[in-house]
Amino acid sequence: MTTKAFRYWAGMFCVLLLSAALSVPALGQGGAAQTSSNGIKVGDSVEVITGFGWTPAKVIAIQGNNYRVNVNGIVVTKTYPDEVRRVGGATAQDHAAGQYRLGDRVQVNVNGQWMEGKIVIDNRTEYQVQAGNRAVWARPQNLRPSPAPEEKAVSNASAPPEPGMTSCAGKIEGRYVTTGMGSATIVFRAGKATMGNGFGGNDTLECWTAGDKIILREPGHPENAMPIDINNDGTLQVPIYGEFKKKGN
Repeated sequence: MTTKAFRYWAGMFCVLLLSAALSVPALGQGGAAQTSSNGIKVGDSVEVITGFGWTPAKVIAIQGNNYRVNVNGIVVTKTYPDEVRRVGGATAQDHAAGQYRLGDRVQVNVNGQWMEGKIVIDNRTEYQVQAGNRAVWARPQNLRPSPAPEEKAVSNASAPPEPGMTSCAGKIEGRYVTTGMGSATIVFRAGKATMGNGFGGNDTLECWTAGDKIILREPGHPENAMPIDINNDGTLQVPIYGEFKKKGN
């Protein structure tokens, strides 16, 4: 092969390599990169793992199971299912990937026996399940969705969670907002507390208080309770979320 021919074919090879490189879409470019097989789309609100636990974020780009998200102005990459979850209830696909939510009814494998229960603590890679009078820690591989129908909640509002506690009605009222990351809120009204994560997911709980303590409890499920401390300056200290400050009536 002559020198001139060699230079020609070497140049053509470089052109082909460059064209191939340009044809690979970057993260978030091209139609296929805007959605994922997990059912999460660019623009969706999600929750991602940070040093503060599950934190609200917005998806801005996707490539496979990797999600480029905006967390309060900071752009980072997180991976499903370990670091990213959709807002709201878990889907069958989420369950298959090992994701569950607080309150999900499940079956937990205890020494080879499947027991009916309900998830009461989410520790990201491990869950605590209340199975009858037992509290069991289990990893996703030892869990499966329960086929049993959801139990109807029976109001237990007349029985306080601890002696001496009374309804929050008339004592703690108004809208409280977290002073840390995220946009979580708690609205206290007439003995109830509605918790919101800023994306439309709200839970209404019973509210009980005594001294510098509040307990929020799921109606009909006294085992699902959240203790809150009232600070000296009137702010609230909420588990996982941190400090909440009153912002409105």
